[in-house]
Amino acid sequence: MKKAISMIAVAALAAGVFAVQAGSQAKPAGGFDRLTTLVGEWNATPEGGKTFTSTIRFVSNSTALEETFDGEKHIQMVTLYTADGDRVALTHFCSVGNQPRMETPVVTHDSSEFAFAFTGATNLASTDDMHMHQMTLKIDDSDHFSETWTMHANGKEQTETFHFTRKKAS
Repeated sequence: MKKAISMIAVAALAAGVFAVQAGSQAKPAGGFDRLTTLVGEWNATPEGGKTFTSTIRFVSNSTALEETFDGEKHIQMVTLYTADGDRVALTHFCSVGNQPRMETPVVTHDSSEFAFAFTGATNLASTDDMHMHQMTLKIDDSDHFSETWTMHANGKEQTETFHFTRKKAS
């Protein structure tokens, strides 16, 4: 009898664990789904003429996107995008050494523009120190998107836009 009760208890515990795991593996919806169309490799040449590449891939069981941005002078930055309810949040691991966090207003699965606004940062002594303060990502079509970065330092802002084109498979 004790063995049967123990087996029922173990089965109930296992069912609860599987139910929690299944719920935690639900795929994000809304605007985040639209961003997933950017998975792949991209090239960009901003106004300054330098060449940049960006690789966007799924991470964390497809619940986040990782964008790795590489420049000509071994400048690498990583941005992680995640769903936050009806919004999309990002953390940008900047080459200047800080990690701004930003979030969009409510976005939907057919949104083509994502306006990320500063919500805080790690490793930023003062909000007057240089950091990315805004970023607008616009999806033009399946092979083109742009990112406009707004940097903030000492009360002044500077923007730079990167126009990305999907790399074609060789």
